[in-house]
Amino acid sequence: MFITGKKRKKMREWSAELAVDGVVKCGYPGVVVVQGEARACDEFVRRLRGLGWSAMSVRLAEDDEDEENGDFVLNGSDKFSASASRGLRRGWSEIGEDGGMSALATVLRDAGLDRFMSAALRQNV
Repeated sequence: MFITGKKRKKMREWSAELAVDGVVKCGYPGVVVVQGEARACDEFVRRLRGLGWSAMSVRLAEDDEDEENGDFVLNGSDKFSASASRGLRRGWSEIGEDGGMSALATVLRDAGLDRFMSAALRQNV
């Protein structure tokens, strides 16, 4: 999942519009993690699917039933969703191709979302 500037711009706009937090790791494999209210995360992913990817799928999705929050992670052709702890930094952030998976692992570990990194690395869904 190579993520173009146009797609990254859309993700930033949608993040603000839908009040979801997230991070995108550009390059290959591309990974997107989204956290927020479950309906907003679902809408974010619906829109993301419409951008024309060669492959994209959900690897992990979790909802917090009490707060109706959900989190989603997209890896290359894969989408994930995280727990409602809202551990990601508020707003939207990007990790460039040079940052690599180790930079994403650090962001997710610091947010208490290690399980999403594990899901992103799975080869078979």
